[in-house]
Amino acid sequence: MSHYTLVHGDILYSETLKTLACYPDSWMIIRSGKIEAIESAKPDIDKAEIRDYGNQLILPVFADLHYHSVQYAMRGLGRDKELLPWLHTYTFKEEARFANIEYAERVFKQLLNELWTEGSFNLCTFSSLHLEATLRLMDMYEANEFRAYVGKVNMDSNDPVLVEDTDASFENTKRWIEESRALKYAKPIITPRFAPSCTPSLLAELGKLAEEQQLPVQTHLNENHGEIELVAELFPDYDNYYDVYRKNGLTPVGKTVMAHCIHNTRPELEAMKEDRVLIAHCPASNLNLSSGIMPLREMLDQGFLIGLGSDIGGGDRLFIGHAIVDAIRSANILSMVHDGKVAPVTFPEAYYLATAGGGAFFGKTGTFKPGYSADYIVVDDSCWPATDRYNLSERLEQFIYAGTGEQITERCMRGNLIAKPY
Repeated sequence: MSHYTLVHGDILYSETLKTLACYPDSWMIIRSGKIEAIESAKPDIDKAEIRDYGNQLILPVFADLHYHSVQYAMRGLGRDKELLPWLHTYTFKEEARFANIEYAERVFKQLLNELWTEGSFNLCTFSSLHLEATLRLMDMYEANEFRAYVGKVNMDSNDPVLVEDTDASFENTKRWIEESRALKYAKPIITPRFAPSCTPSLLAELGKLAEEQQLPVQTHLNENHGEIELVAELFPDYDNYYDVYRKNGLTPVGKTVMAHCIHNTRPELEAMKEDRVLIAHCPASNLNLSSGIMPLREMLDQGFLIGLGSDIGGGDRLFIGHAIVDAIRSANILSMVHDGKVAPVTFPEAYYLATAGGGAFFGKTGTFKPGYSADYIVVDDSCWPATDRYNLSERLEQFIYAGTGEQITERCMRGNLIAKPY
């Protein structure tokens, strides 16, 4: 038997990349966890559950397409360093601590509480290389109904502190996939950290595994000039950085997330377009580590699939509103540098990336179109004195720029209200 829920409030979502759909004082009809329609008058449906949020904003949950769950405790450190020195000075040492499962659980509980607070429920994340910690992280996402792709990191090269034996890395990856197979909401994603941390033999085996198991892949690409030079030195027989992944079977069509993608060559862009790669744009991290500014306007105009990532600990905050703002500001900087010859990015475009754009990787989520999963957050913006003067899109913009997750009063996934995890 179908279960109906009627949700009332001021409803907004991204209709397209450039347009917001705004439904003031309206009702969302949810049938067995999926959106059926949005109507201006209260529907007459017998025995429907009523959730009346008055004039609060009802928005899709956020998608965080790239972050490191095991870097949560080291946010804000090493901002005077570029990527590679930062990794060796802070990051790998912190991730090595996740061999201790008690430490891992303590960090993960705080992380999940903050993700819940900030309204991010469609997630694509790196764990550490540790099997036990990764499985525990997946169990925690699963128990709290986050929709998450979680990767056990693979790295068998180029760091004395955090490194695996090649055979052990591959065998533990197979075991991790098998042991997480029964999970409903938290799913495995093949995760070579980045090409410099993997030997050619490990990359090849991971590519075969991704094909055999029909699994998605996530990794880093073209984040930093020093990184790109290192890849060219370590993999001289490949055409470019992306080619290292592609020729090893690590770019399954429509199932690949590449983080950063700042300094891309034309052949790389053509191959990425052909493979329908989803780019995780991480503007905060890109600026924090002096990596560069991804040409977002150009890539949107060329039709690339793009979402946003907080990229903690390269980034500082999990609230995806900050990523939206940073994406717009970064695009504005490029526009100014090029004397206006490059157009900026609009607020509706950046908001789309944070909801529908990133959400597309997970299926029918991130927007309120019929047939999509009923995944929403409710925002109380009554704390500001003049919201009655603004239309819904202006209220949304104010929340993203000036608000916080503390204004979110309700969180819903698949039609079910989600309580604070811990």
